[in-house]
Amino acid sequence: MSITAITLPKSLAIRYALAGWAFFIAENTLLSHNRTYLITSIFSNSETHYHYFYGSLSTLASALTLHGYMKVRNAGPFRKVGRGWLGLAFGLQSLGLIGLSQMAPKLQIPFGYGPGGEEVKNTGPVAPAAPAQFQIRCPFDFKTSDHDGVHGIGRVSRHSQLWSFASFSLGAAAVTASLPQGLCLMGPLAVAVVGGGHQDYRFRRGMGGVLTEEMDRRTSNVPFWAMVMGRQGEVGEVFGKMMGEFKGLNAGVAVATAGLMALKRGRR
Repeated sequence: MSITAITLPKSLAIRYALAGWAFFIAENTLLSHNRTYLITSIFSNSETHYHYFYGSLSTLASALTLHGYMKVRNAGPFRKVGRGWLGLAFGLQSLGLIGLSQMAPKLQIPFGYGPGGEEVKNTGPVAPAAPAQFQIRCPFDFKTSDHDGVHGIGRVSRHSQLWSFASFSLGAAAVTASLPQGLCLMGPLAVAVVGGGHQDYRFRRGMGGVLTEEMDRRTSNVPFWAMVMGRQGEVGEVFGKMMGEFKGLNAGVAVATAGLMALKRGRR
């Protein structure tokens, strides 16, 4: 895997690539950090008005980010994208889609063969087993399981949504020849690092949410950090638990989707 070294010019394209994400991160950080002051001193103790203002600025920031991306899409300067980058993109986007898939209801095969629900009359000392039969069920398993709060994708990061999206976007950046476009696609990584870290800072202090000492100790913002540092128990055992808690079929669909995307790129 190699990449030709290119010095980025101070072009309008680079400014477009960075401006939207910079504004998005800044407004989220500043408004959330000064939440109490804004509600009490600016919005007359009205959380509703604060949320209206926050939501309006966040919408504007998102629109500017999208506008910036459209401006830098396929803009120069460019770099050569080799096959090694295709493999990296597949890995990163697989991880991102796996993480996002864990937030959806658990997928299950919608048919099977097993004991039916018909009652069997007990005429002897031992109740006969229900006869096996073909079954059709919902493809989504909405049952929830009890756990101690550190479970599944939550073991990986406190902000798995942000990091999953960042991983997917980094995969897209890896196979983007346009340097400004690739730079713009790295924006979600900055959001995960800065936004996730700042939310933890606020929640530790009870600002807009709560991060208990126990949850803070056992989990991390940076993916896998708490796991490899042994905060959830013996490392091998913890990774085994995580794999057992994962929604396997969801993850399989996620990897298959990333694979199809990689095949499509490889044919270009």
